Amino acid sequence: MKENNSTAENSRPNQHSNHTHSHTKSRKRRRRSSSSGRPSGHVIFVIVFSIILVVTIVRLFLWNRGRQSDYDPNETTTEFDVEVMDYLQPLDPEMLEGHEDDGVTTVLALGNDLLSDDRSDTGLAALMEKSANATILNAAFPGSSISMKHQEFDNSYPLDGVSLYWVAAALLNQNFDLMDVIVPQMNSEAAAQALETLKSVDLSKVDDLVILYDLQDYRDDRTVYDEANDKNLTTVYGALTATIKLFQEQCPHIRIYLLSQPYGTFTDANGKTIDIDRDDLGNGTMVDYLNWEVEACRKNGVSFIDNYYGAITMEDTDCLTDGYHLNQKGREKIAERFGKVFKQ
Repeated sequence: MKENNSTAENSRPNQHSNHTHSHTKSRKRRRRSSSSGRPSGHVIFVIVFSIILVVTIVRLFLWNRGRQSDYDPNETTTEFDVEVMDYLQPLDPEMLEGHEDDGVTTVLALGNDLLSDDRSDTGLAALMEKSANATILNAAFPGSSISMKHQEFDNSYPLDGVSLYWVAAALLNQNFDLMDVIVPQMNSEAAAQALETLKSVDLSKVDDLVILYDLQDYRDDRTVYDEANDKNLTTVYGALTATIKLFQEQCPHIRIYLLSQPYGTFTDANGKTIDIDRDDLGNGTMVDYLNWEVEACRKNGVSFIDNYYGAITMEDTDCLTDGYHLNQKGREKIAERFGKVFKQ
């Protein structure tokens, strides 16, 4: 019996050992089976790299091929982006020392047809008065220009005597002898009224000076700038500079504004319609004139209000008559913009 028990007892560990060994082999098989179902790191890398490579090739192919665009190089469009060239220069407070403020904002306006065409209550000067809440003295001479045609006054061209600098000099020197001869010859009621206004100006009460001319200098193909003489009165830049300096020296309390020419077109002597934005008559397009006008303002510390891009552009032909003269809508548009800028 003991031997049997011993034999039985000795056989139990063997059974347990066999069971353990079998269980271990089973777990190894499961691990191998589990490992064989999961891709290795190298396989994953190859898959990801292949996907990236395929996507890159496809995108490169599409980029090289391009895509259909709606752009038509032959299309004519009137839409354009522009930047208004306003330049506002405040008056140095030192320039007001000794000047008495009478409480009324008085503006002297020098220029030509834009202001002189209509001197009524619906004219540009009157509209600017309302828009700026100021009193405007309209001393604009029809047919005049910023620059002179001749270096010195010549009786053969009397309009030089009412060009910008000569008007300023007559006013500041209080000498109207030449104008008393010229203006009656112009046979213009507007010119006579301008001279009358000019003679009545009290410069001590003038707070601001406005300079506003139309396309006259461009139409006459006047020189824009003289490198040898920046005060050459036969150039636009020179006449502006000389006039500004004259006012700054004798009436430093007056703040000066140059208002640019609005857009316009006209027909030349050969019947060709001139687009001032593109046609160079010999001294540049109107844009070249504008750039030198801005430069004169910056150089001399006065303000520039841009009507060319800011008020009457090539999109606003409904504001013009005869190509470049203002109609009522055009006057209202320029007056409105002037008032907004002037009040800043």
